[in-house]
Amino acid sequence: MEVRFAERIRYPHYLILRPAMFSFARVITFTAALTAAVSNAAEVAPGAGEAQAHYLRRVKPLLQSRCYACHGAMKQKGGLRLDTVTMMLKGSESGAVLKPGDAGGSLLVERVTTADIEDRMPPEHEGEPFKPGEIQILRDWIAAGAAGPADEKPEPDPRDHWAFRTPVRPAVPGEGGSWVRNPVDAFIAQGHRAHGLTPQKEAPREVLLRRLYVDLVGLPPTAEEVAAAVQDPGGSWYEAAVDRLLADPRHGERWARHWMDIWRYSDWWGLGDQLRNSQKHLWHWRDWIVESLNADLPYAEMVRLMLAADETHPGEPDKLRATGFLARNYFLFNRQPWMEETVEHVSKGFLGLTMNCAKCHDHKYDPVTQQDYYRMRAFFEPYHVRLDLVPGETDLERDGIPRVFDAFPEEPTWRFIRGDESRPDKSSPVLPGVPAVLAFRDVNAQQVALPAEAWQPERQPWVIESQLAAARRKLEAAEQELVKAKENPAPGETGMAQLKLAECSLALAKSELRSAECRGEAMRAGWEKQDPEKSQQAVMAERSAALDKARRAVAEKELQKIQAPPDKKEAIEKELQAARENGVKAETAAAEPAGPDAVFTRFTGAKWTPTRFRTSAADDPSPPFLPQSTGRRKALAEWITDPRHPLTARVAVNHLWARHLGSPLAATVFDFGRKSPAPAQQALLDWLAVEFMEHGWSMKHVHRLIVTSAAYRMSSSLAGAQASAVVDPDNVFWWRRLPVRLDAEVVRDSILALTGELDTTMGGPPVAAAGQEESKRRSLYFFHSNNERNLLLTTFDGAAVKECYRREQSIVPQQALALSNSRLALEASQKIAANLSRPAAGAAPEMDDVTFVRRAWLALMAIQAGEPEIAACLRAMEQWRSLEPGAPAGAARAHLIRTLLNHNDFVTQR
Repeated sequence: MEVRFAERIRYPHYLILRPAMFSFARVITFTAALTAAVSNAAEVAPGAGEAQAHYLRRVKPLLQSRCYACHGAMKQKGGLRLDTVTMMLKGSESGAVLKPGDAGGSLLVERVTTADIEDRMPPEHEGEPFKPGEIQILRDWIAAGAAGPADEKPEPDPRDHWAFRTPVRPAVPGEGGSWVRNPVDAFIAQGHRAHGLTPQKEAPREVLLRRLYVDLVGLPPTAEEVAAAVQDPGGSWYEAAVDRLLADPRHGERWARHWMDIWRYSDWWGLGDQLRNSQKHLWHWRDWIVESLNADLPYAEMVRLMLAADETHPGEPDKLRATGFLARNYFLFNRQPWMEETVEHVSKGFLGLTMNCAKCHDHKYDPVTQQDYYRMRAFFEPYHVRLDLVPGETDLERDGIPRVFDAFPEEPTWRFIRGDESRPDKSSPVLPGVPAVLAFRDVNAQQVALPAEAWQPERQPWVIESQLAAARRKLEAAEQELVKAKENPAPGETGMAQLKLAECSLALAKSELRSAECRGEAMRAGWEKQDPEKSQQAVMAERSAALDKARRAVAEKELQKIQAPPDKKEAIEKELQAARENGVKAETAAAEPAGPDAVFTRFTGAKWTPTRFRTSAADDPSPPFLPQSTGRRKALAEWITDPRHPLTARVAVNHLWARHLGSPLAATVFDFGRKSPAPAQQALLDWLAVEFMEHGWSMKHVHRLIVTSAAYRMSSSLAGAQASAVVDPDNVFWWRRLPVRLDAEVVRDSILALTGELDTTMGGPPVAAAGQEESKRRSLYFFHSNNERNLLLTTFDGAAVKECYRREQSIVPQQALALSNSRLALEASQKIAANLSRPAAGAAPEMDDVTFVRRAWLALMAIQAGEPEIAACLRAMEQWRSLEPGAPAGAARAHLIRTLLNHNDFVTQR
């Protein structure tokens, strides 16, 4: 054991903190140096011999962060570049900006210090003014002669940035020795050789099996599965486990949560029952993700469906569920944040670009202009959200598929001056387009003709059938109610009134069924040709149903008046008179003939979700569903998933690697731009990206490659690795596995799995917040929104709703408290102890404490307990028994289980 058992119990996060100590001192030192460099205005100006070092250390980083966006490789406003001293001396279209030896600082300093906001650099919308200390750094450098290196290189062309070049499959390194299991390892081994690193040995079988289970299905293996793996004499047990787990339906549930993090899944939220954000029934999108991952639907196809299934598969509800990705961005009161979030997170989630930086001005680091931002927005400008009926349901409040459609094809996109929506530049609308640096193909939208059932959803056969079935159920219930009223009448006036109400209810149910039948016939006839006779019958049946509804309302008020106390009768009498007046109007309407222009109420099959983006006083009127779509999102999706796209595949495999290995290959998973450093293992990232695409964008193929590699199978221990730890303390070159804290959902689900009570039912509506404490379902199925997040999951850094491209791994006292004192931990510890105390087949009927301790360590933490650990556990159980002489027989074992649940190795994947 690397750390004694007593230390691990007392300091449960010991092994998480220890690796971080290698870099913590460097962070503090760097921060202090950076602060001193920027803010120390009182420092004496450097001498001539130090001028170049001063420039490289302080001046150049300052200019790079504040000036290069407008005066670097991407852009040269006024013809000026500031990325080398030579270019500064060359000046701008207006002349020289730098005069070496000028104590006043030359024009360069004048432009950053002027009080005129219009002339001051950087412009107000580009960043904050230079601070006094920063200005002094420039003055001192210029006064000392403005020296710079003779061989200073300008900023590289943005088009040459590694992430903006289409990935090309690099050759797999040919050396690596027996450690190499597949091409992934060949690239890793190359880094080992280059830096003199020795990879850690392979982790024990029980650790590997737990690692695989947690990674691929999000649950621990059973004690029997661990024992079988440990005792398997063959060499293929590992690959067999990988194949079995990738084919397990639980795999989709595990990885759906990962992608739901990245794609910002959120159930609806608002105020009371008012929908303000996201969509009701968004769980249909969640279920689509699970099913797609289990079916290994190509990642590229998943992206295309999420962005444009209504244009590529408009008549297929199962695929339309995918557009929940866009429906989730809905925002009731203002369309601008809705559009902004769509652009931002499509870009971050699929492309690894922070395009939102260009909403107000050209991107400071990447070749993305403000115009590019609004061109990207123009792809989404027409779309809106609606709910479609599902088979067997007539009430969209109970269920429905949230999906998108183009509601406003003529809606223009305007560029907002400095990002201010109140200041649109209406000189010309912005048309859809992509940044020039990524324009490797034309992105021309072609209008999409939609099938009739897409824009007339009542054509879907189940819509009318569901309405008719609901009407028949209502009729059956009304018939039973009438029988009951006749067989068990109440005495006097009450009984007579109840009978009349039941008779009216039956009449209404019959007329509503007749109305539904007539409407269905008229609609079917009208789809092929206009049939005035059927339309008129539908109108008359609808009026008859309205009359019966009015009569029932009168009967209901009459019963209420009879049953009401004296002080309420007068108010009900007024309501009764109003109901009678409505009845007279309904009777008059029912008697009028239905002319050729009479219109009946159709089964629409869908409901448009209003948003207040044109007015602030009332909901927008529902737009008609159109027989065509703009094709904009289809064109965008095809561009994003084109194999020539330099970003899409790289971003996806980087996420897969990060969530398997604990750290990404490219450091910032949502920003592959020029501000982020190139990956140390760029060749591996590129190889994986090409491999991914050439194997049909199969995520299971990449999963298999990663988890069968020697790099994945290494131990996370630091034992015997002092030399490697000194050379590469941050494990940049993957000489060991990183220990990773379990995701919040895995912590909770693992506890329930160990009790044997985990409900493995898949799919369906989410578990409401009020029922989550009692629920045994997987955490994936909990209602999760901006307003309602499960407290236990939040404590362990469950996914944020707004953005969660990479999970946090905090260490806070509340986590230990949750695993010590929560109802879940207290109840589960008893059940887990009881499960582990059951003897194996053929064993002695009573399990001794030593065997129980061994089983507990193996089941909860995949650790073969050594003699010191066993001895410590036995002493603890003996003390618990002496302190609680009247406690149940298994109480001491339950206490031990609760202690192990709070052990660092339970919440950590080694």
